[in-house]
Amino acid sequence: MHETAGAITIAVAGTLLVLTVWRLRPRVSRTGLDIVLALEGAAVGVGGLLFLDDVGLGAWILTPIALATIAVLHVKVLFAGSGPLRT
Repeated sequence: MHETAGAITIAVAGTLLVLTVWRLRPRVSRTGLDIVLALEGAAVGVGGLLFLDDVGLGAWILTPIALATIAVLHVKVLFAGSGPLRT
């Protein structure tokens, strides 16, 4: 259990996610944006796992993959053609 490292990882990755969506999104290609969002989402997942004791190998593999996918899809849905936050 590494609560401090987990909190710092989540805070940094979350801040970078917000900056990426609001500042970087209009300026980069979709592929580049998806890669950056996936890395930041995976970092949030790793940060969350750092709060837990006895995390199995499966969680270390599946959590970053799931959160990377969810981060990309979440931004695509919110900022899609008729999404609530499109610009």
